[in-house]
Amino acid sequence: MCGIAGMMALVEGRAADPSRVEAMCDAQRHRGPDDAGLWQSRDRRVALGHRRLSIIDLSPSGHQPMHDDADTLHIVFNGEIYNFVELRSELETLGHAFRTQSDTEVILIGYRQWGLGILDRLVGMFAFGLHDSTSGDLLLARDPLGIKPVYYTQADGALSFASEIGALRAVVDCGAPDPEAIAEYLLWGSIGAPRTLHSRVRALPPGAWLRVRGGRVEGPNIYYRLEDEIGHCESMDGAEAARYARDCLLASVRRHRIADVEVGAFLSGGVDSVALVGLMTEVSDRPITSVNLSFQREALDEGPISEQAALLYGTKHHRIPIRVDEIRERLLTAVRSLDQPSIDGINVYFVSEAAVRVGLKVAISGVGGDELFAGYSTFDGMAPIHRTQSLLDWLPGMGALRDPVSRALPRIVPRQAAHKVAMALRHGRSWPGAYFAQRGLFSLDQTTALLAPEVRDAVRACLPEAHMSGRVGNRDLPESERVSVYELRQYLQSQLLRDTDAMSMRHSLEVRTPLVDRQLISELFRIPSEHRHARPAKRLFREAVRPPVPPQVWARKKQGFGFPIDEWLAEGSLPVTLPDHPVLDRRAVAQVETDYRAGRLHWSRYWALLILGSFLSERSA
Repeated sequence: MCGIAGMMALVEGRAADPSRVEAMCDAQRHRGPDDAGLWQSRDRRVALGHRRLSIIDLSPSGHQPMHDDADTLHIVFNGEIYNFVELRSELETLGHAFRTQSDTEVILIGYRQWGLGILDRLVGMFAFGLHDSTSGDLLLARDPLGIKPVYYTQADGALSFASEIGALRAVVDCGAPDPEAIAEYLLWGSIGAPRTLHSRVRALPPGAWLRVRGGRVEGPNIYYRLEDEIGHCESMDGAEAARYARDCLLASVRRHRIADVEVGAFLSGGVDSVALVGLMTEVSDRPITSVNLSFQREALDEGPISEQAALLYGTKHHRIPIRVDEIRERLLTAVRSLDQPSIDGINVYFVSEAAVRVGLKVAISGVGGDELFAGYSTFDGMAPIHRTQSLLDWLPGMGALRDPVSRALPRIVPRQAAHKVAMALRHGRSWPGAYFAQRGLFSLDQTTALLAPEVRDAVRACLPEAHMSGRVGNRDLPESERVSVYELRQYLQSQLLRDTDAMSMRHSLEVRTPLVDRQLISELFRIPSEHRHARPAKRLFREAVRPPVPPQVWARKKQGFGFPIDEWLAEGSLPVTLPDHPVLDRRAVAQVETDYRAGRLHWSRYWALLILGSFLSERSA
């Protein structure tokens, strides 16, 4: 797990500036404090830089940028390839020799053998830049599910890329805030690839590659679509599904434990983290190190539950206490570590810090369990919204009244619930719209009003139905799988994974996600949804463990891991202010606070604007 950076001059005769690449690496030192490297091509058009967090092959032979034995291929790589041993063996059978024990070299030699075909062979999380001096090409690629990020920009006659936007901003003008990105953030609470907050910076989408050839940028080109895994369901009864799921889950956990350093785990009181720790103990010959961030406030603290789970599975447990006031005092630092605005992720910042304090460089996270095993309320709420709106269509004149009523409702009924009812009424006729009605943040009208008049057309590029249809490739998905795919493609990829990477790497911690694994997802979607989504509390997952996750974990109310932000907002004790920026309408922004204080708007909307304000003020500084 590392930080990568690079630059390629797009005009022949021009040179990349290695000092800029070095500056980008310095800005990402937290991603790789163990080693640093810099390389420039003979024609000086390409420069690659790397910051290393040593996880596999801890020796100097794992140094990057890495080259092949012919000195024609050079790579900077961020991530882990869990099947690199199998790929290495296959490549050796084909006559290739290796100089290191690293997974990075497998990508190099695999590219020499299979070209772009290597991307479909890699099992793991990755983002890399690879230069081929024979063809002169520069290739950027990202893993199928979007666990590892890579951002790029064209400026000053060159294409520059890095693992973080902040690194690009250290050396090039990344442009003004992008109104479309801000509109997307206001609608969803996050900004998904390819957009970023900055108008000149793009994020390479999950499962995509981009190539610079002959001075031209080709792509992004998609090589993997998650929704293509749908439609391969096999006939099996409940017992067969349980055995199959257990085997697949154990195999994924084994893959994600491959490392030359200790692999620990986050252990909250939730089903996903407890089940994963249980599976880890089954495939480990020594106790797992588990970490829980324990609040000194009973209503927020999952410490006692985590200790019970640690005792059950025999982990080497660390319950790390933290004061709620300490979190509040450091909240702004955590928010800005996100790299771009998001209403999630702050919890990962603090628990990652705790994991590093006990000596871990790698930790397992349960991210992805709710999406695969129907843990979110969206699995129960989306279908009723859609069906209710379909029934309303039968009422004479309802089609003409729907939009006016949905716009008027929040004004007529000044309550928080009216906001969601209005969104359901306006958007619930389509499946993507019904999903937005549950997951959306601000409504279309609110988002439009919050933007300055001259940029309000940006909302048209982010219409929720079109946005979600584009995310899933306009596939006609089976009703039983729609919510899973929407949650995986929107909430997981655009928010949870991106936030987890930014926050954990801020503390030089590699977070692995066995439930977000291309091979596992392909396997689990073969299980009929009535088994995979069986209730209560993700039954197929929690019963895959030996012993199963105990009732005191799964039978309690779903809590989540959060902080009392609503309480801090009410008392006005957070060191953040509302945004004051030309891209936003001042009066509409002020109205959000007024509506929140009057109880007409949920605190999360007010909080979302405060986060945006932090980034816009930082951007202007």
